[in-house]
Amino acid sequence: MAKVPVRKTILFSYGFTFGNIGAIIGQIWLPVLLLTLGSYYVLSPYYETMSRALAEDNAALMGQASVGMLFYLVASLILYAMIYVAVTRAALGLAPRKAFLNLSLGIAEWRMYGALLSFGLVMALLLLMISLGAGLIGGIVLGLFGVTAGSSAAAVSANPVVASVGGMISLIIVCATLYVFVRLYVLLAPVTVAEERISLGRGWQLTAHNFWRLFAVLLAVLGPVMLVIALCEVALLGSEAIIPNSAATAAQTAARMDAMRSQLPLLHVLSFVFSPLLFGLQLAASAFVYRTLVPPGGERPASEA
Repeated sequence: MAKVPVRKTILFSYGFTFGNIGAIIGQIWLPVLLLTLGSYYVLSPYYETMSRALAEDNAALMGQASVGMLFYLVASLILYAMIYVAVTRAALGLAPRKAFLNLSLGIAEWRMYGALLSFGLVMALLLLMISLGAGLIGGIVLGLFGVTAGSSAAAVSANPVVASVGGMISLIIVCATLYVFVRLYVLLAPVTVAEERISLGRGWQLTAHNFWRLFAVLLAVLGPVMLVIALCEVALLGSEAIIPNSAATAAQTAARMDAMRSQLPLLHVLSFVFSPLLFGLQLAASAFVYRTLVPPGGERPASEA
């Protein structure tokens, strides 16, 4: 099984992105603008509704807000699909579209939409299964140590064994989710574009024995930009912007959401400005990894799927 060259992948990702930043902006600025505007006009009422629901302890209102957000996320995937197709085609060396107003919605974009939606559903199902399994194991462990459903949180945390087991279960959930995410996500776009089919299994097969290499690549290409964005958010909202206070009361959380709502315009400008770098770096790295593992001419046609 071929190994992903970490250093070459990182160099290609940065070289492609900064060497073609004008072309990337030209290809994706319109869908990114629509995403930014849509996100603002959805998040603003969402934060307002959630803040009110938390203050009133209204579970029904929280549910309504969450359902509305879910519908927006599913709908917004089509704009992400346009971006993924445009940048991935360019990074793979395929003929890029020349239009400055790129809002194409052809079979390639719908196929990418299906791939992104499938990926999201698989990850949600996996997280649910892992959480249920971890909850079952945690319940058994708590029962063995005499901790019942009516026990207080203080009583649970006071037991070092129970607390340690809880921490280990949380770590397992995070690690398992991260492992599957990396294996499925990295080649999602190039497989969908180059092979003209939706196949999560193909990406999983190609990335076998390369998890740590892929993880290192993602960390190197996305880490610096994400760090800059996080620092900007901390400057605007404080440290809780990236490290939520788990001990916060409902009233404190509601107040925090009100504060975030007031800063939404700046946060969305920040997102818009950094989007070309984030999309360019990650999709260029994915394309290079794909070409390393599947040289030109080695693609499997959809008829073989």
